[in-house]
Amino acid sequence: MTARRRAIMWSTLGVVGVAVAMLSVVAWSLARPDTSAGVGLATLREQATASSSASTSVPSSPAAPSSAADPTLSTSTIVTRAGDPEAVAEAARPAAPPVSITVDSVGVDAQVDPVGVESDGSMTIPASPSRVGWYQFGPAPADGAGNTVIAGHVDTAAEGPGALFRLREVNIGDQITVVDAEGVSHLFEVAGKETVVKAALPVEEIFARDGRPLLVLITCGGEFQPELRSYSDNLVVTALPVA
Repeated sequence: MTARRRAIMWSTLGVVGVAVAMLSVVAWSLARPDTSAGVGLATLREQATASSSASTSVPSSPAAPSSAADPTLSTSTIVTRAGDPEAVAEAARPAAPPVSITVDSVGVDAQVDPVGVESDGSMTIPASPSRVGWYQFGPAPADGAGNTVIAGHVDTAAEGPGALFRLREVNIGDQITVVDAEGVSHLFEVAGKETVVKAALPVEEIFARDGRPLLVLITCGGEFQPELRSYSDNLVVTALPVA
């Protein structure tokens, strides 16, 4: 076999490999029907705010403007328009960041990286699907108010299923454990999960810094759109702290 023919063969195999990987992602998408259950984030926020005293509230974060998501953004965009980088930097303060998260019922076990925002205002997501990101300019698990937001890729063509791949399988009442940098375990109970079109993602509710503390987990959901190299929706799971 000539060198030229070998080069053509390896080039062809490379293209086929990429195609197979993309088909695998599509197959995973089709095999994972999205479901909604329990109480949605907006309702939980209303209930929590109504039941909490005014003394526990903090000013609303500048990290949650009301602009809509741009569906043409890359697959790295899980939560869009998290905030202007300069504005959210002003809200930064010392906290005990989460370092790991486990959901034993569905096999989720991941390390957590503190993340900020991209230049377009979207929340930064760790490149590797095996890791997840905590929005470091918002509340941490030990804070007495607001939402602790953790997000990650559901899968990638290069690495396959991610840490949150099975998140859609959680049931209401399942427990989530978040361990912070001080070694403290924070226990949460799933109260709701919902599939939301990315363009309609309620960023004001997700990045809230007031009201009863909640844990909000986000990953991709819905159908995979090859032309955009992205999923159509986001899966949002909301959990309440266990006293």
